[in-house]
Amino acid sequence: MPSQYDPQLAILLAGLCEQTYIQYGNGPPPANNGKITVPQGYTQVASFVAPEIEPSSHPSQLGRLGTIDWQHIRSSAELRARYGSLGDVYFGFALTSAKNNIIALRGTRTDFEWLIDVTMPQVPVPLVWYHHHKFELARVHAGFLLLFGMLAEQVLAAARNFNPSLPCFVTGHSLGAALAVLASPTLNLLTANKDVRLYNFAGPRVGNPAFVGAYSDFVAQSYRVVNLTDVVPFLPPTKIFGWDYAHVGEEWSFLNQSGNVTDNHGLISPNNYTAAVNQQVPTNALRTYPVTGLGNSPTA
Repeated sequence: MPSQYDPQLAILLAGLCEQTYIQYGNGPPPANNGKITVPQGYTQVASFVAPEIEPSSHPSQLGRLGTIDWQHIRSSAELRARYGSLGDVYFGFALTSAKNNIIALRGTRTDFEWLIDVTMPQVPVPLVWYHHHKFELARVHAGFLLLFGMLAEQVLAAARNFNPSLPCFVTGHSLGAALAVLASPTLNLLTANKDVRLYNFAGPRVGNPAFVGAYSDFVAQSYRVVNLTDVVPFLPPTKIFGWDYAHVGEEWSFLNQSGNVTDNHGLISPNNYTAAVNQQVPTNALRTYPVTGLGNSPTA
């Protein structure tokens, strides 16, 4: 079946990922109302917030993530109650138009979020958000799941106000991409939105093969835009400490070697994700890893 990746839609969604960082950078609520620069034809219907965690709670609480009874977590509030918060910060937004609905989620900005990124133990998915037999053996990255759990009910509430006859696009960069992967099947399971599609940028692996298999039954179209010199999409490793990790969806790649790890991962770094998408450089052509001269590298 031919790929249904839409380059013009990828341009729109990459721009909205940039807006998630701007939304955060404008400051926390209530001084900042979370409003973004909305593309023509769209209306912002929600903003999402998650706690900025008290630094003193990092080591002990993250170390105990694997001991939480994840399958029986009951709500976002239950997870929030485990941490000392400095207050909420913005983590994305929901938009709607006459053509589609969009949920955009932000990537890493705080010290706690960097720790979330590297907290790799796999844990079962909570039944409150993944109540389907296909997810019985699903295991996902504990750090990503913790943050998604704090956002889940806000994302679902926004999606329940969407017109379900329109496609619902979920997007994010980096950590936001991981959160988008976790959010997408729950939108199908727990709202009337059955046409859920994912466009991710620089996304890491999120779960085990059982999660990927179940995910694919609920999110028919998933596209991952990847810079082949960016280390994040290759993390966590496919096998580490007895855990198996796999990617969801179809890869669309490009090659940009900046000589800097941060620039190779950055959304708006020179010649990187936004520029590559705007120039329609990413391709799903078969390749031999690590690279085969694809994309916008001067040496390609």
